[in-house]
Amino acid sequence: MIVSKTYEIDSCDDVELGIKRESKLEFKLWYDDEKTPEALVFVVQGMGDDISSIQYVGDYMVRQFNTAVVGVNYHCIGNRPQTGSTFYLDDIDKLILKVSCEAADIKLPYDVDKIQDYKQMSEIFHFVNNQIIEGKQKGNFTPNYFLNLHVSLQPAKNEYQNFGIMQAQDLLNVTLYLKKHAPFDTMGGGIPVIMIGSSHGGYLAHLAAKIAPWLVDGVLDNSAYAKFLWRVVGFGKEIDFMQYSEFSTFDFFHHINTHCSTKTFWTSNSSSPCFFSPARRKIRNLLEEDHLLEQSKCLKTCFVSYHSLYDEYVSLKEKTMLYKELEKLGFDATLHSITKESQVDGKFIKNLNHGMGIPVKLLIKKELPLMLEKIKQNLKKDYKEKCISYPCEDLLYQFSEKDDKISLKIDKI
Repeated sequence: MIVSKTYEIDSCDDVELGIKRESKLEFKLWYDDEKTPEALVFVVQGMGDDISSIQYVGDYMVRQFNTAVVGVNYHCIGNRPQTGSTFYLDDIDKLILKVSCEAADIKLPYDVDKIQDYKQMSEIFHFVNNQIIEGKQKGNFTPNYFLNLHVSLQPAKNEYQNFGIMQAQDLLNVTLYLKKHAPFDTMGGGIPVIMIGSSHGGYLAHLAAKIAPWLVDGVLDNSAYAKFLWRVVGFGKEIDFMQYSEFSTFDFFHHINTHCSTKTFWTSNSSSPCFFSPARRKIRNLLEEDHLLEQSKCLKTCFVSYHSLYDEYVSLKEKTMLYKELEKLGFDATLHSITKESQVDGKFIKNLNHGMGIPVKLLIKKELPLMLEKIKQNLKKDYKEKCISYPCEDLLYQFSEKDDKISLKIDKI
């Protein structure tokens, strides 16, 4: 019988920014209580989804394959309205509102610093939208005029965007917890682990394999980025709020293009202790040759990826460079580059955009059995050196397995 269980465990703190984590880590496990699974398969959600969206995938995989399936609500997964975030204005948002309205000759009813909550923010935006409507009626604005403004997203659980590191640690900490506490035999903790994800989920699967290559046997990815994207780190508005916002929409106000970014403590201010320095960027990149060399000295993960040449967000060129480097270093790495219309079959590959419309169930059906077979034939031996270090400019990031968790230590070089 298929069983699903939800867990809450302690995971990692933010070592980089010295912030104590307030929230528990929630994850869900699907398994057949009459079978012994051959692998732990993580389905890692991208931005805009959480584990509630993969119930059908979990049930399907347990039925079709002899695996246990895991979904993790990793740190800051609730950073979209549909996953529990709320809107607010921070100081930069208020400054953008003030300056933009002054430039449009829209006089606000009160100073932006008095906006303290969502209700006041909503009232001000309705006011501005109505002023534009009236201005168009009077001929003060062209019929297609709109105003660009910015709002921030407060993630669920009072979390924030650390981006990547804590999220990948969460996946790995769930792996270690289940290897020890799963309600089924895990082969003495040696059960193979495969991580599957699209977009940000695929990126996190790759990053988890970088942080603890001895724990991740396989990565199956659709459209992950090889280098982090400025627009999803959260503070892009400090540089250009229109170019580097995470997304924008006219859904709320027809005459305001509302740009949105997640709350973060990272900043472009080089004098701040929260400066997102070149070292912070480097550890988050997958395409770093010296890091890949270090990773290759450990047990080698199997990688399979799909990526479109016409992806509007993520570079196929960088992804190709990453997979060529992986192959050169001895990894079993296969990149399926989708470069022409004739590869769109309408069922598996539906378009040439980001994600290509590939259904996760079909991706799993096509690639998971092959990956499971490869892993069975090349089972990893127990890796004694359960630690890895990555030099990043002036910092040394050191990841190790300690007390059934992934520990991070950062030293100055």
